[in-house]
Amino acid sequence: MKTQRKLIVILVLIITTNIFSQTRSEQRQKPKEKKVIKKVDKTNEKINDANETFNNTTDSIDETVESTKKTVKKLKDAFFGSKKAKAKNKNSKELITIQIPKIDYGDKLVTKLYQKISTLKGVKKVSKSYADGSMRIQVDYKENADSLWMLVDEELRQEFEVKEMCEKNILLQLEAKDSNKKGIDKN
Repeated sequence: MKTQRKLIVILVLIITTNIFSQTRSEQRQKPKEKKVIKKVDKTNEKINDANETFNNTTDSIDETVESTKKTVKKLKDAFFGSKKAKAKNKNSKELITIQIPKIDYGDKLVTKLYQKISTLKGVKKVSKSYADGSMRIQVDYKENADSLWMLVDEELRQEFEVKEMCEKNILLQLEAKDSNKKGIDKN
């Protein structure tokens, strides 16, 4: 029995030592685990910060790209005209203005010119207005002012003197051959 007791005591001692050793080992590992957990948490925090920065950068790049697209479109429209304006211009003719200053409202030559222009090929719409002794005839015509003027009969063209002509404007004056006939002062 003594041996048995000794064996039991030895076994208890071994078991106790083993338990104590394991507990101590666990206690030693806990600080290591805490350090590893802290490192993992810090790494996760840095990854989250990096992801947030990446997302913000991506959003900023997307906004910059969209803004650049809008700017390029505006510049393109400014240099080459917008697609809407081009489509509108394709479907409609352009206005040519014929200005005749120092004229009476019911002048027969101006009326004849107005009627002639109204019948020309390619002319869609003609309108006239009178103010302060000047007649303005507006013609909806797809080509330039010179091509329109060349379509008018030469006999009628000779009744007017062309003072100025550009792409969309003509400035005329009645010829001063017979000022009494036309009601215009030579000066």
